[in-house]
Amino acid sequence: MTRLGLCLALALLACGRSGRERAPAAPDLDVDDVPRPEVATSMPPTETVPATPAASAAPPPAAPAGPRAVATEAGPPPPNAATLGKLEWPATTTSFALRRDAAAYAQPDPKSEPLGKITEGTRLPVGEAVDGDKRCKVWLAAAPRGWLCARDAKPSTKPPLAVALPIVPDGRLVPQDYYSVDKGAPRYASEDAVRAGTALPEPKTQSTYMVRKDDKSTVDIDGVDYVKTSVGLVASTELTKFRPAAFAGIDVVATPPPAWPFAWVYADDRKTVTARAAADKKAPSAGTFDHRAIVPVLEEVGGFVRVADAQWIDRKSLRVVRVRPRPEIAGAHAKWIDLDRDEQVMIAYDGETPVFVTLFSSGRRKKDTPPAIYRIRSKSSLTKMSAEERETSHYEVSEVPWATRFRSGLYFHAAYWHDRFGHVNSHGCVNLSSRDARWVYDWTEPVMPAGWSELEVPLEGSMIVRVYDAKTPEPPVFDYEKEAKERVKIRKREKRLKEARLAAEAAAAAAPPVGAAGTPAVPAPPTAPAP
Repeated sequence: MTRLGLCLALALLACGRSGRERAPAAPDLDVDDVPRPEVATSMPPTETVPATPAASAAPPPAAPAGPRAVATEAGPPPPNAATLGKLEWPATTTSFALRRDAAAYAQPDPKSEPLGKITEGTRLPVGEAVDGDKRCKVWLAAAPRGWLCARDAKPSTKPPLAVALPIVPDGRLVPQDYYSVDKGAPRYASEDAVRAGTALPEPKTQSTYMVRKDDKSTVDIDGVDYVKTSVGLVASTELTKFRPAAFAGIDVVATPPPAWPFAWVYADDRKTVTARAAADKKAPSAGTFDHRAIVPVLEEVGGFVRVADAQWIDRKSLRVVRVRPRPEIAGAHAKWIDLDRDEQVMIAYDGETPVFVTLFSSGRRKKDTPPAIYRIRSKSSLTKMSAEERETSHYEVSEVPWATRFRSGLYFHAAYWHDRFGHVNSHGCVNLSSRDARWVYDWTEPVMPAGWSELEVPLEGSMIVRVYDAKTPEPPVFDYEKEAKERVKIRKREKRLKEARLAAEAAAAAAPPVGAAGTPAVPAPPTAPAP
């Protein structure tokens, strides 16, 4: 697949339907050699992204640290003796470890408010236990809050310990290596299917897949390397590796910008932009500025912006950052985020004070990321995103890190597949660089507890996310009650469409195409590459 073809295919990617994917289990926390032990079963620390130098393109920031193991700073509380007796656990028990990913609830009742999900292997303090019913006989207090069913837990002689998710290996920007499946590449359900040449059917004529890969996922089948992916076995030669962008936003508290307002230079070729000696495109050249250089906005005349003495840049080649007053929403959290669709600029505020600024990519059409005042609703350390059945083309992204949702199907998340931040590029979600998505995920509240892979956020008191543009500078408050009713109808419709598609695929599989000689035409698996 050509680089141009790959870029065009990725431009079609959207957020659409997201499915909460089971997060990879934390390292076996029932052993002593957990990497990087730090502090507290409370909250993981946030990271400050290095600031971008003011006069040139930002150099690649240092890679984030590896997995953050979290233990109790002052020592874990002693196990609750009544709980040990109720569950008949040994007196040597010092914590309980989760047998599998477990849902946490606000009350010891599966019908109470869901709080999120805690990952398999996490070890929690042994606190209070209460009797339940036939749905769950005993409930255990979870850390730092909530309740989970005791059948998901086992006693451990190790101290409480949890790992902040997702786990990012040292020297990497993202948790895994990620690849695109080349357009038209066959996918197989099993090794036998590879040998028989029986490929999986495509949901749509235009399908795009992005998958993760690790060192243990490759198998040799008759001399050809195949990779086990979430969408089936794919020949390794049919995978193209992504290289996540190193771009990062600016901590404007630690490193104030040269002026307010200021701007990023945005070069369409991602190289340089030429400045003019006057506010005229025919004026003599006055030097060049690198793509994403940061410049002050000193004066604006006739479609040009003066960024220094006798240096004017075309307004279209700048992404201007301007502060705006906070929306007047009673009871909202002090922290909030402003998204300027016209400039593709995000500002994170604490009260009236801007603390972080970056570039993002929103939906290519206004309706994809519609202007409104939203709220932070949930977080997922890793999630799967795919097209809805009603969409004309199909895509599936098996793993998206640092997903922070503000309405159904719309998230802040890492977009490791492109580096067009500052230009519309998504199907609705707010695409951020890996570093910036991680910053938003860590900074927004409530903070994801260590060991948790999913976190639900109550509407009351949650953080504001304002999406606006020049045509809608004061957007309406989003109606979440109306959304909930509409989603019930959408889920029913999606279920019907999916059932119809799967039935059609089964029928097609039962009647394979016929070749020229009247025999079934079986696609041959790829041949082994020459040594």
